[in-house]
Amino acid sequence: MSTAPEDNTRPENTNSPAAGAPQPKFEPGFATEPPVAAQDTEPAEGGLDGAEHGQEYDHEHEHEFAVAPAEPRTGGAFSSETLSIVGAALLAVTVLSGQLLEILTSMILVGGQAIDPNQIRQIEMQVWMGGAVALLTVLSSTLALALLNSGTRHWAKWTATATTIVGFLFVLVAAASFLLIPEAAPQQMLPPIMD
Repeated sequence: MSTAPEDNTRPENTNSPAAGAPQPKFEPGFATEPPVAAQDTEPAEGGLDGAEHGQEYDHEHEHEFAVAPAEPRTGGAFSSETLSIVGAALLAVTVLSGQLLEILTSMILVGGQAIDPNQIRQIEMQVWMGGAVALLTVLSSTLALALLNSGTRHWAKWTATATTIVGFLFVLVAAASFLLIPEAAPQQMLPPIMD
């Protein structure tokens, strides 16, 4: 082996780069941190954790996996919003007519005294009509509550709940009024007119 200087073509000073030689480029990198759960837990089977398997926690795409909140669904003919409005309208008819509360008050004041049979028929008809509207209020509001989902608007939930409760109270008022209707007074026979 020859140690002659002509055999050694390398420059002696290796600290300075050779002219025209490509220089490496150093760019700042971004270190990714493993998730907190991976740091606190023990390594998986075989002693290797997720970082050694090549799995890294991706912070940049974390938002892609987030569940978007449900948007309100479009209302339809039989949506919860529509049925809660129907229930509120029926309740308004029941309340503004005032028949059920007036009849209940009258039956309490009568106190079981016999009244005219014609009046009893009218009272029963009013109680039946008021009770039927109150029952329709409860049915439509209950159906509105049954159709609730994550997209239902908050006012529909509140309206349906309130009309169900108040409508049920009016059904109870109608039932109490019907039970308090007194018996019919016996019709008096007029004595025959004598010539």
